[in-house]
Amino acid sequence: ETIQALNSQLKSFQERMKRVEESLLRTDYKKHIQEHGSPSPFWEQELESLHFVIEMKNEHIHGLDKKLLHLETVEERNLLLEERVKTLQQENEDLQVRTQNHLVMARQLSEELQAARGALEKEAQLLDQTRREKEELLYRVLNAGDGTPFPVAAGEVPLIAT
Repeated sequence: ETIQALNSQLKSFQERMKRVEESLLRTDYKKHIQEHGSPSPFWEQELESLHFVIEMKNEHIHGLDKKLLHLETVEERNLLLEERVKTLQQENEDLQVRTQNHLVMARQLSEELQAARGALEKEAQLLDQTRREKEELLYRVLNAGDGTPFPVAAGEVPLIAT
């Protein structure tokens, strides 16, 4: 915005300069005519040629100013984009590190879960074995004098309050 305002002021200033130059040339030309008389047609044509060349050069300079302004704008935009790219690259690296940390944590939790499941399964087996031993002992205590063997199949065991 500031660049545009400055360029607008520059353009306005250049146009004023051009008008002042033209005014001075006209004034000088009129003064010259008054002092020396009317110039010959050759010099009038030369003067017109010079005015034409000056006008062409002014247009060329104006075009170069526009091109320079455009290039400055492009440069600013490129700098902003480069900063944005750096920021995004840093964010990407941070996210990759976080992802890696989450993967490590997930593996660790998975291993801990496997270990907990294994421990739970062993505990369940020990609990089942303890129940069977308890039932067998209870059966033997209750049927101590019978001489009947302890039933092995789970369906044959009378369920007594455990």
